Amino acid sequence: MTVYDLAAAPAPVSSGAGAAGAPGAPVLQLDAIVKTFPGVRALTDVTLEVLAGEVHALVGENGAGKSTLMAVASGALAPDSGTVAIAGTQLATASPEAARELGLGIVRQDPALLPDLTVAENMAVGVGYRRVGGLRRAVAWSQKQLDPWGMGIDAKTRVADLSVEQRFIVEIAKALALDPRVLILDEPTEHLSLDEVQKLFAKVRELAANGTAVVYISHRIPEVKQISDRITVLRDGQVRGTFEAAEVDEQQIVERVIGRKLETVFPEKTAPDALSGQHAQLSVSGLRGDDFHDVSFEVKPGEIIGLAGVQGNGQAALIRALAGLEPTTGTVEVAGRPVSNGSNAAAASAGVVYVPADRHGEGVFLPLSVGDNISAKTLSQVSTAGMVSERKVFAVATEQIRRLAIKTPSARTPIQSLSGGNQQKAVLARTLLAKPSVLLAEEPTQGVDAGARVDIYRILRDAADAGAAVVILSSDGVELEGLCDRVLIMSRGQVVQELVGEEVSEAAIARAALTSTTVRERTDSDKAARGVKLRRFLRGDQSPAAVLGAIFLVLGVVVAATNPAYLGAFNINNLLFMAAPLLFVGAAQQVVVLGSGFDLSVGPLMGLLVVLASYWIVDGGNLYVGVGLMIVGAIGTGVVNGFLVTRFSINPVVVTLAMYMALQGIYLTLRSTPGGIIFGPVADQIQGRIGIVPVVTIVAVAVLLLLEFALRRTRWGVELRGVGSRADAAARLGIRVKRTQFFSYVLCSFLVLPAAVIMMAQIGIGDGRPSLSYTLSSVTVVVLAGASIFGGRGSFIGILAAAFLVQQVLNVSPFLGLSQAWSYWLPGLITLAAAVLYAQLRRSRRRRRGAAPIASAPSASGSTSGALS
Repeated sequence: MTVYDLAAAPAPVSSGAGAAGAPGAPVLQLDAIVKTFPGVRALTDVTLEVLAGEVHALVGENGAGKSTLMAVASGALAPDSGTVAIAGTQLATASPEAARELGLGIVRQDPALLPDLTVAENMAVGVGYRRVGGLRRAVAWSQKQLDPWGMGIDAKTRVADLSVEQRFIVEIAKALALDPRVLILDEPTEHLSLDEVQKLFAKVRELAANGTAVVYISHRIPEVKQISDRITVLRDGQVRGTFEAAEVDEQQIVERVIGRKLETVFPEKTAPDALSGQHAQLSVSGLRGDDFHDVSFEVKPGEIIGLAGVQGNGQAALIRALAGLEPTTGTVEVAGRPVSNGSNAAAASAGVVYVPADRHGEGVFLPLSVGDNISAKTLSQVSTAGMVSERKVFAVATEQIRRLAIKTPSARTPIQSLSGGNQQKAVLARTLLAKPSVLLAEEPTQGVDAGARVDIYRILRDAADAGAAVVILSSDGVELEGLCDRVLIMSRGQVVQELVGEEVSEAAIARAALTSTTVRERTDSDKAARGVKLRRFLRGDQSPAAVLGAIFLVLGVVVAATNPAYLGAFNINNLLFMAAPLLFVGAAQQVVVLGSGFDLSVGPLMGLLVVLASYWIVDGGNLYVGVGLMIVGAIGTGVVNGFLVTRFSINPVVVTLAMYMALQGIYLTLRSTPGGIIFGPVADQIQGRIGIVPVVTIVAVAVLLLLEFALRRTRWGVELRGVGSRADAAARLGIRVKRTQFFSYVLCSFLVLPAAVIMMAQIGIGDGRPSLSYTLSSVTVVVLAGASIFGGRGSFIGILAAAFLVQQVLNVSPFLGLSQAWSYWLPGLITLAAAVLYAQLRRSRRRRRGAAPIASAPSASGSTSGALS
C-alpha cells in the first residue's frame, strides 16, 4: 500500500477575508473543532471556512467525520471544544433552531423527517411555523415548494407513505425553502434520478450565484467535480487539505480520500466459458406483481447480473419480490426447486439472501453489537442446544471483521456507532456466512465511500466465485458496467432489453433506460388510483372512529330490536354518565402514548384522588381544600412520572408500574376500608343533566374535541406527534423532546382529575379499589381508537368513539340475557379484532407504497418510535 504524501500535495487554498455575507467572505466558520464519542475521537482540531457564493465539497471515507462535523455546524451536536460561526455570528449553544435562525439549512444523509406527520407538517416544523404562515397555510405553502420537482408529492400525505426518493425530495425542498445563507447537502443525490440530480444542481448554482455558501458532501466524485469550486479532504477526523476543484482530477481526489493509490476498482469478471453449460441457479418465469409483469430470466452460479432503468420502473419491487417480500404470481426456482411466492421464509430456506437498500431500517439491528449482527443469520453455527455461545459469536465475527476489513474497535462494539460503509460490510459478512445460493443486493454501495466500494465489489464477486447467483440493483451505471456480466433494463414494469458482455457499458445502460417506449400494463394498483380521497381517509387517523361509530350504531339497533327498554331514558342517561370517566382516562392515556410514552398509573391515581376527596368534600369539610388537594395530587403524580422518565431515561412502563403500586399503597393506607360519604349536593351537581344527557359527558366530549383541534392545528400537537413519531429526528429539528414528553405526563395526570371527580359521584364514598380497572380500560380504548402504541399516531375522535363503544358493550349484556362473563369477553374480542384489522391495513399500506419504513431510533423514554397502525 502506498501512503499518499501530503507534503507533495498542492498547498491548501486561502479562504480570503471580508465582512460576512460579502462576496468571497467566510459565511460558515468552524474553528478548532474537537468531538469525541465513547472510545472514538471523531474530530481533531478541524478548521473549515466556506465562502459566500461558493460550492465547497467535503469528501472523505465513511467514518472520516464529515457528517459529525456538519452536525456540529448545524447545532445538532455540541463540540467538546472549538467554535461555530454562521454569517459572522457565533453559535452560542448547540441548537438546530438557533442555527436555522442564523440562516443555516441542512439536507441530511438520514432525512430528519417525522414519518407519522404529513409532508406539510414536516416542512412547517423544519423551516419554522412563521415562514409557512402557520399550520393553516402549511399545505398550500409546502405544495408550492414541492411541485417544481415533478415527483407527485401531495403535501397532505403522511411521510411514512412516501417512497424513499420522495422523502429525500421533501428534505431537499425543506432546506431550499429557507433561502439559507449556508446550505449543507449531506449525500443529497443517493436516491435521486439523473433528472432530479440536474434539477438539484441547477438550484445549487442559482443559490451560489446569489451569495449562498454551499457545503456539498458526497462519495460520488464525478458529482463533486461537476458542482464544486473547492474541495476539502477529511480523513480520520482531520483536515488533510483544501484544493481548487479544477486543479485535481478524480483519481487524485480518491487517493487523497483513502490515503493510498487504487490499483484497480472492479474485480475481474467471470469468463464466459466458465458459465457455459451450467444449469441456472435462479430461474424466474412469468413473474408479476403490483409494479412489474411478465418478468423472465435466468442466472447461473458464478454470474452477476444487474437490474437497471429509470427509477420507479419496477426494479425495486422485483428484487424484493425475489426475496419473498412482495406478493407475486408466476414461478421462481432456485437450483431447479420452486420457491413459494411472497414468502421470505421460503426464499430464505431455499438459500436466497437479500441485502436491502435501507440499511438502517432493514439491514442492521441497531441496538445490537457488530458480532451479533454478523452472526444473526447463522445462529445455529454459534449455538449449542439452542444456547448461543458468546465466545463463538466473537470468534466468528472477529474473523469476518479481519477478512472484510471492517473498521470497528471490537466485535462487541454497537453497530450503530460504525460508519455506513462498515455497517454495510457487516451486513455482507452476515450474508457470506449464510453461504447463499442466490444473493440479492439492492444499492449495495449506497452512501459508501470510494475505498469501501472497492471492498464491497470484491465481496460480491467472491460470493459469485463461491457459486452464488448474484442479482444487483444499482442506479450507478459505472458500477453496473464494472461489476456485472449481464444487465437487464427495466421500463414500465418489464424487462425491455438485455445487455451482455461487451455490450455492458454505462452509455449503453443509460441509452436503453432513457429510450424505451414500452407501455406499462394497467395493474390493479393503477386502477385503484381513482379512489385517492377514500384511500387517504382509510389510511388516516380518523378512519377507526368511523368504523367504531358504525359498530356502535349497529349494535345499538340490534339490542334495541331485541329489548326496547335499551332505548329508555334511564338506560341512555346511565350509559352516557358511565362513559364520561372513560372518555377522560382514554384521553389521558392517549396524550402520553402520542408522545411515545405509557402510563399504567391512571387507575390508582383516580382511586387516590377519590380517597383524598373523602376527607374534605364531606359534611363539615372544606370543598376548596378538597379540590385543591386533588389538583395537587394529580399534577404531582404527573410531575414525578415525567421527571423519572425524561431525566433518567427509564422505560415508562417501569416508572408508571412502580407509581401504580405506590399510589395503591397510599390510598389503602389512608383508607383500608371504604369511608367518608361524599357531600350530597356536590354529587348531585356532578350528576346534573340537560334532558337525558349528563353535563359531565357534554364536558368530556367538548374537552376531547378541543384536544383534537390542538393536536392538528397547534404547535403543541404537531411537536407531540413528532416526538412520538421519531424522537431523534424531532431533536435534530429543534423540538425539545424531553420537555414535550414531560408535559405529556403532567397533562395525562391532570386529565385523570375530572374522571376521579365523576367516579367520586358514582360511588359516593372514599374507596379507591373500583378505579383499578380504569388502567386496563384506558389501554383498551387507545388500542380500539387505532393509535400506534409506539407513538406519533392517534385521534381523540377515535377515543370518543372507542370509549362509547366499550361502555356500550359493558351495558348490553343484561339486555341480551348474557352472563356477566360476556362483559369481559366482548370487549376483549372487539379489541383483538380491531388490532388484527389495523395490522392488516398497515401491511397492505406498506405493500402499496413499496417503500421501506423510515428507520426509527430509541426515544428519550426508552421506547421505539414508529407506526403500528
